[in-house]
Amino acid sequence: MKPVNNLLDNFFKRHDPEGEHYLFTKICENWRRIVGDDLADLASPLGRKKRTLILGAQDSIVIQELTFQQEELLQRVNEFCGVVLFDNLRVELLKGRTPLDVPLVKNAGAGLEPRRPEQLGGLLDAFPEGSTIARCYAKYVEYFKKNT
Repeated sequence: MKPVNNLLDNFFKRHDPEGEHYLFTKICENWRRIVGDDLADLASPLGRKKRTLILGAQDSIVIQELTFQQEELLQRVNEFCGVVLFDNLRVELLKGRTPLDVPLVKNAGAGLEPRRPEQLGGLLDAFPEGSTIARCYAKYVEYFKKNT
């Protein structure tokens, strides 16, 4: 059985031989770290088109400011990638669009602990001995006995 990261690497090599889509997702995930807090508060990645990085901003004043900082932004992004992925920058108004550096789900599993069932272990003898379901149920019971 292969590790998941090897499978993902193979998938991207087949479907994205240049690695551009993969690199762009890494840019979005690390946006704040790449450009710093001040710039990350002003603009966020919206997409890419060929060698153009598309950013979104809240207002036109920010768009003008980012136009002046275009070279620095492109340098930081390309430096992060280790290759020149973008040579142009376009900044647009967000207009309600969701930037790509915003996680879709925040702390999905945080604070969600399963509750201990009232009749824990009552079905241990209900399943055929040694069967997969019996082993799974025994682990289930064991989990709650250890953690409660």
